[in-house]
This record gives sequence, structure tokens and C-alpha cells, in this order.
Amino acid sequence: MNIFAATLLAFFPKKYRGPFSRYTVPAAGALVGGAAETIAALLLLMQRYFVFANQRLAAIQVSVMTGAAAKGGESAVMGLGPILMLEYLLQITTLVLIFIALEGVIRSTAAVINAETLPSLPLEALAQLQTWLGARNRESRLGRRLADDVQLAADGESLRIASCRPKVWTALTTISYEDGLYELIAEEKSALPRQFVYVLRKKPISGVIRGIHAYDPQEVLSGK
Repeated sequence: MNIFAATLLAFFPKKYRGPFSRYTVPAAGALVGGAAETIAALLLLMQRYFVFANQRLAAIQVSVMTGAAAKGGESAVMGLGPILMLEYLLQITTLVLIFIALEGVIRSTAAVINAETLPSLPLEALAQLQTWLGARNRESRLGRRLADDVQLAADGESLRIASCRPKVWTALTTISYEDGLYELIAEEKSALPRQFVYVLRKKPISGVIRGIHAYDPQEVLSGK
């Protein structure tokens, strides 16, 4: 990946890298991008301050400046500097430029010290917000949470579990329930509110156990 592409992609969180998401963005991209942010923001801050100060001083009548000098001397005239600086720093555009400059420093520092590629904070915040809204939307479509409905087959060897939320179980998952060990053999779809159905059977004694999930029909109520 060339440095131009790395610099551009380093501004974006993984969520927004699209077809480039399978590539690792090198920390050099964040370093160059962060340095560019800081330099550009500082140059704009200085250029805007000179324009702002000249406009403010030009708007002050000569008689006012003369009167201030007569009463307070040079110190009264020089005192206008800090006032102009404070007014300039409180402008929205100035605050945005200061934020960009600081973000550039942080991104560059992280790239140098930890070889970490930090995205731009506003874009990262937007990605996090979209992820949160998407999760809320999916949760709403699935309906309210209910405890799982567990039914034991007549042969006593298999279970049918109907849940309101999908499980992360696979054929390699060993499920522990009421002193028995089970494995997944089928998944089915049903109607709301418990539309996710899992059929388990007792695990053979010779079966390989790679990890045990201690199952509780109430666990779905706690977001598991």
C-alpha cells in the first residue's frame, strides 16, 4: 500500500474502509496524516489571527486609540493584544482548528510510540454511533427478551431449545445443561417471539470436548 493511500485510509475507522478493510493500514499513514493535520491547522490558525487582528484594529477609531494611550500610556494600547487573542480563541472556527491540531499530534504520537493507527475522532465517533444504532434496531426487531423454552424429547437423549435471540453455538460447541453434555445437531426457524430453535443431542462418551458452555435458559435475559 503506497503512502498516499495509507495516509488517506488512516483517517477512517475500519467500518468505513470498504473494499480496503482486508488490508492493514500501516502506522506511517497515521503519522503522515497526523503531521499534515497539525501543520495545516497551525498555519490556518496563524493566518486567520493576523486577518482577525488587523480587522479588529482597523475597526477601532483613531480617537479611541489616542485616548487610551493618553490615559494609560503604551501599556493600555498593548493590553488590546490579550483581549484580541482571547476573542479569537473563543471563536468556533478557532476551536475546531485547535482540535484538529491536537488530534494530529495525538495520532502522530501513537504512530511513533505504539505503531498504532488511530482514525480521526469525529469519524470514529460516527462509526460507533452507527454501530450502536444498528444494534438497537436489530434488538428492536427481535422483540422483547424472554427466557428460553427448553423441551426434553421423549427418549431423554435430545433437547429442543427455542430462544428469542440467536446463539453462537456450532457443531463443535459442547453445551452443559442439568448435569448432561449436549452437542448441536440442527437449527430451525420458528415464529416470534422465540424464532431461533436449536436441537441438541447428548454428546457421545467418546466425543471430543473442546470447551464447555454452561447453558442457562435465563441467560438470554441478561443479554447473553
